[in-house]
Amino acid sequence: MNLDNFKIQIRKITDFSEEECSMFIPYLNRKKIKKGEFFLKEGQKSNEIAFVEKGILRLYYLSDGKEINNHFFLENDYAVSYLDFLKNRSSRYYIQALEDCDLFTFNAQSLKNAYDNSKNWERFGRIIAESVYAIATNRFESFLFLSAKERYLQMINDYPRFIELIPLYQLASYLGIERESLSRIRKEVAK
Repeated sequence: MNLDNFKIQIRKITDFSEEECSMFIPYLNRKKIKKGEFFLKEGQKSNEIAFVEKGILRLYYLSDGKEINNHFFLENDYAVSYLDFLKNRSSRYYIQALEDCDLFTFNAQSLKNAYDNSKNWERFGRIIAESVYAIATNRFESFLFLSAKERYLQMINDYPRFIELIPLYQLASYLGIERESLSRIRKEVAK
């Protein structure tokens, strides 16, 4: 697992000095999760954020026993049930590995310590929070205002790698449609 990549990715968010990057390194824990294993389960306290060094995870919930995908986390993303993390409460979601994953994790206290010691870490937290809010709002509004085809096109625009990396049945759940409907939409769009 590569700490240099973690530093590169956080520097894309704000202008960290080497000292500010290094200050956070002791708070990072390395974690490997095999395909099918969970980073977080419903009912478990959400007290960690994972930086995805390698692999893919999905965030989902259960509705009448059916798994509903809410988001996917790819390499260089931060995987978390964010509201549960902020409120230090038990999660309503699962975060599961769709393939073997290498993660760097850190907890809320380490993030608070970084905020207390660096304006750039505070800025990092604000930018991440704004990003999570934008993702959640776009997703919510897509179900209010867009057709299934428009949601598919929006997904391709916003997350082009999803179509390359995520199995179709997982994407269908994410889009709120059946797999057959997704196949029809894909054929229609391809014409």
